[in-house]
Amino acid sequence: MKEFLKKAHLFCLLATIPSIGISVSLSQGFLVLSFFFGVADQLKSGNWKEILPNHPVSKIAISLFLWYGIVFLIHLVLDNSSGYTKAAWNGELKDFFLFFGLLSVGFTTKEDLPKIYKALFWLFLLLVFTGVAGGFTPVRLSRLISDLYKTSSSYRFTHPLGSISSIPLYISIGLMNTHLTFGGLLQFFSAFAVFGFLRTLIQGDKKKILFAGILLFLYCLVFLLNQARSSMIGAGVSIFFAGVHLFFIRKEFSKSFLIKGASLFLGLLFLIGLVLTFSPAGKKVIGPLFGKEKHTDSGRTFIWDSSFPLIQEHPIIGAGPGNYNKEIEKIRIEHSETYSELSYFYEVTQRGHAHNDYFHLASVFGIPAALIYLALGGILIAYLFQSKQDFQKLVFFYGLIGFFVSGLFQCYFQDDEVVILFWILLGLFVKGEILISERDNA
Repeated sequence: MKEFLKKAHLFCLLATIPSIGISVSLSQGFLVLSFFFGVADQLKSGNWKEILPNHPVSKIAISLFLWYGIVFLIHLVLDNSSGYTKAAWNGELKDFFLFFGLLSVGFTTKEDLPKIYKALFWLFLLLVFTGVAGGFTPVRLSRLISDLYKTSSSYRFTHPLGSISSIPLYISIGLMNTHLTFGGLLQFFSAFAVFGFLRTLIQGDKKKILFAGILLFLYCLVFLLNQARSSMIGAGVSIFFAGVHLFFIRKEFSKSFLIKGASLFLGLLFLIGLVLTFSPAGKKVIGPLFGKEKHTDSGRTFIWDSSFPLIQEHPIIGAGPGNYNKEIEKIRIEHSETYSELSYFYEVTQRGHAHNDYFHLASVFGIPAALIYLALGGILIAYLFQSKQDFQKLVFFYGLIGFFVSGLFQCYFQDDEVVILFWILLGLFVKGEILISERDNA
């Protein structure tokens, strides 16, 4: 029985990772199964003390969800409506079980880790190739999955970008439902794609150079077709921090190679950009990256403006999970009456979240939640920059830094597919640090 629990936990965890790029329901199902098989295995082995990872990064992450629980209980007492618990669970409170990703990775052994990193690589390939396919078809690829188990009441197409030499282009969303979710997943692999390619140049294996170069080219192409600027900013920050760490602190690459590597990467981006620039479709792709306004830009300001009063009214405990939409609606009505010339914009802009992770956390769970989340990012950078883990593992973790930056423009911490991968990567980092600490102590 013990061996079954261990194998079932690992199988479900490995299945969770590539299924993130296929279906959120599928990945959530495997994640929950993985967690419960893992907990059962730990309890049967008598390792109940190891259910929660003993590391500062994981402790801050756990404290965030403890604060979630405190805020929920306070609002449960203050709110007299009978349906509040259901509304809270359907809102932000259900994000709790996504945290199982960090805990489930913690149940693995040192021998399991190579399989998990291989699963991450398969997820990367899945995102790249479905991204390429999605950029050249008007049909949402997600229908290939959803049509297997439900009948669609409407038929949604992907957004067209125009064409290049009669070849139609579309905003690439892979198997996801929105380009922001797909972009959020892509940005986690920015350092892996770039510095993995640079490592092959040093190794000198022509087959590996060709393979890594093609993947990097396709990755950049998909990212440009995806059009999620918040993710691109996050990816750029990830690459910057990775470059500083790998070139100047870890010295994985010589400084002379910095110019060669940067030239190759920028040259690749210039080549892709040059091809796209000479077409109407390409101008739609490139323009917003250089300041051309998109229709969603002004919408963010109205969303943020609607969120600030929530933070002012409830600075400590927020509006409570499940209450964001209800409270935002009240504020927008007040603002529409005060600024009647802007009433149309308050009416049509999105309501589901604050389009900023920090604003959303502060609005729903109070300023302490935003500060804990910010502390999580800060301590992660500190431990990442002093980590002794291998290069092949570290390149997967720099995307976590960019995640905290891209959250300034989009609520990625509320996006289930992206958050599952976030917690799994964070769990892998913590697991690696714990194993190294145990090795050094031994």
